[in-house]
Amino acid sequence: MKKLLLGIMVVLAINLFLMGDSIEKIIVEGNKKVSKDTILFYIKSAENGLYSTSMLREDFKALWNTGFFENISIEAENGTSGKIVKIIVKENLLIKSVTYKTGKKIKESDIVEKLQANNITLLAFSYYNPAKIKRVEKIIKDMLLEKGYNQGKANIITKEDKDQVEITVQVSQGPKTRIANVVFPGLKGTGVSPKFLRWGMKNNKVHNILSIFSSKDVYNKEKMTEDLEGIKLRLQQKGFLEAKVGTPSFSMYPKYTAFGQLQPMMEISIPVEVGPKYKIGDLKVEGNKILKTTFLINTLKMKKGKTYNMKKRNKQIEEILKIYRSLGYIYCNVAPLDDLDPVNKVADLTLRFTEGEVAYLGKLEFKGNTFTKDHVIRREWFLCEGERLNMSALEDCITRMKQLGLVTIEKMPEFKPDPKNPQKVDILAEVRELNRQQINFNVGYSGYDGWFLTLGYSTQNFMGMGETFSVNFQNGTRTKNYSLSFSEPYVFNLPASLGLTVHKSKLEYPYLYTRKSDGFGLSTSFRFWRYYGISLGYDFENIEISDVYEGLDLEDSYYYSYYYSEGKRKISSLSPTLYYSTVDSPIFPTSGTKYLLTYGYSGGFLGGDIDMHKLKVQFVKFIPIWKRKHTIGIQAVYQGLKGFGKNEIPIYEKYFLGGEQSIRGYDIYRIGPRNASGGVIGGTKAFFLNFEYQVPITPQFSLVAYYDMGNSYAKGVPISLNNFYSSTGLELKVFIPMLNVPFRLIFAYNSRLLFSTDSHFAFRFAVGPSFN
Repeated sequence: MKKLLLGIMVVLAINLFLMGDSIEKIIVEGNKKVSKDTILFYIKSAENGLYSTSMLREDFKALWNTGFFENISIEAENGTSGKIVKIIVKENLLIKSVTYKTGKKIKESDIVEKLQANNITLLAFSYYNPAKIKRVEKIIKDMLLEKGYNQGKANIITKEDKDQVEITVQVSQGPKTRIANVVFPGLKGTGVSPKFLRWGMKNNKVHNILSIFSSKDVYNKEKMTEDLEGIKLRLQQKGFLEAKVGTPSFSMYPKYTAFGQLQPMMEISIPVEVGPKYKIGDLKVEGNKILKTTFLINTLKMKKGKTYNMKKRNKQIEEILKIYRSLGYIYCNVAPLDDLDPVNKVADLTLRFTEGEVAYLGKLEFKGNTFTKDHVIRREWFLCEGERLNMSALEDCITRMKQLGLVTIEKMPEFKPDPKNPQKVDILAEVRELNRQQINFNVGYSGYDGWFLTLGYSTQNFMGMGETFSVNFQNGTRTKNYSLSFSEPYVFNLPASLGLTVHKSKLEYPYLYTRKSDGFGLSTSFRFWRYYGISLGYDFENIEISDVYEGLDLEDSYYYSYYYSEGKRKISSLSPTLYYSTVDSPIFPTSGTKYLLTYGYSGGFLGGDIDMHKLKVQFVKFIPIWKRKHTIGIQAVYQGLKGFGKNEIPIYEKYFLGGEQSIRGYDIYRIGPRNASGGVIGGTKAFFLNFEYQVPITPQFSLVAYYDMGNSYAKGVPISLNNFYSSTGLELKVFIPMLNVPFRLIFAYNSRLLFSTDSHFAFRFAVGPSFN
């Protein structure tokens, strides 16, 4: 028994030796607001527990991270049965209040939101922490830099009151740091102009009058690295393949802005070392099997002995990749290898191809079309499941979706290769449905219609089947219009449409006449290849002319009696059209091209009282620039008519220009041939050009600079650019969601006056797109 007790005592002694000291007692000193129990809650060490220096270090970190204390120290001393741990703290002050004094550009709500994003709270009745305050100052300074206020300051003022502190956050924006100049030490004598390099800086540009639209003249520290790469690429465009761009330095000096305000502005100095200028040496292609070497080298468009242009090389490689991807080789990769000879200043180029396998379209799925039927979208898709995955056709599919106006695709579809068979690729296209139906009740003004009241219902996606249906009632000071129309885009499941329109209208043409009409129209169209199509329309109208303006009188009694006489007539016409259009949107176009050729035949075997031929030729081009943010629009239109038979062509079939759909600075129907009394009598042909540059300001507002020119010419008078009217000015487009069309405010200067009493300046209202 004695031996057993002795053994147990030996084991316990060994165990106590291995375990080390225990904690006899924990003492907390210096705490006033934070209780001892709260402090003990945050630490792992406990009385009668094991004493460990590593655990005490963890306890220190845990207490420090609470933010309760300004200073913490942990001491240990020997007690009677173990260690006595003493925790000595100095509590942080309690925040009594937080006051923000900020400017208009950086508000209190912006700062609070940014602090929360960084897991920082600065609230009354929380604990004051100097380290936290420094972090807050840095975050606010970064916010100022992001917005271009490099001279801005952020100060946090503290005022102690007993055990509490009042905090005031002061933010002084100061003026934005605008860039006065960018210089390039080391560039002189290279043949490269500083202006050429500045164009490589997309984010930090020199201040000028156009800076009001882009704000790119404000120094952007975060984007400077990107601009330095742009400068290097510009040097490589000139053949300096080993060019080096150094670290920029900055200096400030006072300078007047483009608007006459004196303020400190920045000069950026960017040192460059251009190195040798290389010419193109030998061109080689490796690894290609699908496309021939001669074809690839010719596509590269780089000739031996010419200056090596890195940007052109990269662009042409991308064009080659597009060709491969249009053939289904979406995994094709090209590695350009440059072999530089600095002695002879020649660079040999080798294109190493990894063509990969051809890819096929697996499943095609759409997401987001809750109303539009899946087959309505699928039938407009140029790619079918099982076919080669043609990336060029895929881009055309996205454009086609925008043209329809039913749905739009705002980002590239998601590709999902089959893990078992990478050649099979599934596509998931996320679509956003556009306004599928509209109920309109509005009051408006148009140069063509005057003041008007409109009530109507229209949809481009009737029952989710892609059919168009509309009924409209319009009553105004100049126009009365009632119409009903329906169109089926796919007849017998073919890409051929069939439409019917019934209408009744009355329109007063200022200084001309009043025209009443009623009738119907039938139309059909067929898209025979992607963007190419033909259409055929038949129209029948009963027309009545009244209130003929006295200024239209002519001496020729016969000519007057039919040409201008009041009365009723019938017109029966057939109009075939051939068209090609890649314009991406009918209402808000930003890119694409359109060609249209329309021939109209009236009378003859179709019956009616008017016998004539009509021709219309239209060209439209929209060019996106500045990373597709701005748009250049161009339109050219020619119209001509010729009568046959006995009856003269009546005035309402003639061509009159003026108004927002032709030469927008002039009143509608005011430009054209005139008689001896000064009355406009219309022409047998017309030609006009429209140019515009559109800059979006917000999603709802766009600013347009435009120039229009053209004229309408009488029979026998040739079209001449020396005989035309022109209008130039600015236009503000406001998008009205209710109408789903832009409302246009036009400020125009007309160089040629119709009458001596007219003003060169004009202001117009309009609704709808300029042209499409």
